[in-house]
Amino acid sequence: MSRTKEQGGESAVSILIGIILLLAGAFAVFYAAYKVSYVSVDYGIHIDIAKELDWSDPVQMLREHPEPAWHLLVRAAMKAGGFSAERAAGIVSGGLCSLTYLLAAHFLYRLAGEAASSGSASSGTRAWSGTRSGRGGLSVPGAALYALVLSLSSAIYVPRFNKTPYLGQGSPNPWHNPTTIIVRPIGLLIFLIVMGECVRAQRAGFGKGNGLRVWKGFLIAVLLLLSNLSKPSFVQIFYPAIFVLMFLWLFIYRGKNFPLGMQLLVCCLPSVALMGMQFLSAFYGNTNSDSAGIVIAPFKVAGLYTDNIAISTLLVLAFPLFIAFCSLVRGAFDWTSAFAWIMLLAGMAEKFLLAEGGSRMAHGNFSWGYILGVYFVWFIGIRDFAVWQKSLSARRDGDGAALRVLSVFALFICGVLLLAHLISGIYYLYYLVVLGNGI
Repeated sequence: MSRTKEQGGESAVSILIGIILLLAGAFAVFYAAYKVSYVSVDYGIHIDIAKELDWSDPVQMLREHPEPAWHLLVRAAMKAGGFSAERAAGIVSGGLCSLTYLLAAHFLYRLAGEAASSGSASSGTRAWSGTRSGRGGLSVPGAALYALVLSLSSAIYVPRFNKTPYLGQGSPNPWHNPTTIIVRPIGLLIFLIVMGECVRAQRAGFGKGNGLRVWKGFLIAVLLLLSNLSKPSFVQIFYPAIFVLMFLWLFIYRGKNFPLGMQLLVCCLPSVALMGMQFLSAFYGNTNSDSAGIVIAPFKVAGLYTDNIAISTLLVLAFPLFIAFCSLVRGAFDWTSAFAWIMLLAGMAEKFLLAEGGSRMAHGNFSWGYILGVYFVWFIGIRDFAVWQKSLSARRDGDGAALRVLSVFALFICGVLLLAHLISGIYYLYYLVVLGNGI
């Protein structure tokens, strides 16, 4: 007979319920992405690319379409299953959204038990290094439900201010863009693997033999290449963020992290070379006649779709901002949280300062790194909310009544914000699937 959670394990009934919820959640996000693919404004052009891909000359294919991963998967689904291009596109995007959901649930489940019992998210970083969830950690049903909330939430919808749920605000879950849908699970893996290795080395004092493990380094390099071939938006925020983190650590840890920084640099070099080729092809190549290069245009593109950039930003980041503030006050803001927010700041700089020249300026293609950054701080926010809720409900220490009431009230505010985001995200899907809007 399985041990109960109080004895250090999780009952078989709980695990079975969790598996059922995981399957239901995976199907829900699959179906949502599948249905959106038939109305989204972005799918038509990408489906046409998938139909026309010439596999016989990979070099020329990359010159013409420097981010072909989603299109190749659609073409493969068409060939293997005999599907129409439209149906194959929905199946591929649905499968990728389900994969993202399951990865998020997996990593949320592996939160360290000590983090939940102590109320500190800092030890929760062990989950990214492979420590199994123990006593006090998330149950399988809990991880499934929190991951579903993460997968459905969107910017808070205020009809008087933002007439459309997405434009102007963005979302941690942009359903309409297939290349963002494919790069997101890859980016999530890179984010967690890299921070798992960084935190492991930091805890070991950056001693000899405690740097980046060879197989993890190889995996990171391969995933970075794959992310480039999916959409370069992830590396656009990852490169500056990992540089900033390693630079900060040089001062904080007196240069001890320098070998780790060099190892991470080596992992990035292949994807940097590929990104250089993609950059030239996308902005200065003969295959993209609509592009007029990159221009510095502070707030010009972001201001096209909102009357107030600050309010729009707050509407999409209300929950992760508040939970981050609470984590700082509680002393539970760890390096994984910091790295997620550094990536978001890098994305913000690109979105608010840069633009494509010419007719493509209004497309807002420099916002995609920011959108991914939004997803990562949302992931961290859900992690910290789950850990805080578990630790507060299990706490039996001598904290004063006033402090506990304040913590419960702050957690309640976080929950209200999260509910507002979730309801807005459900309406966003209704707006797309039922009302038939393209974005």
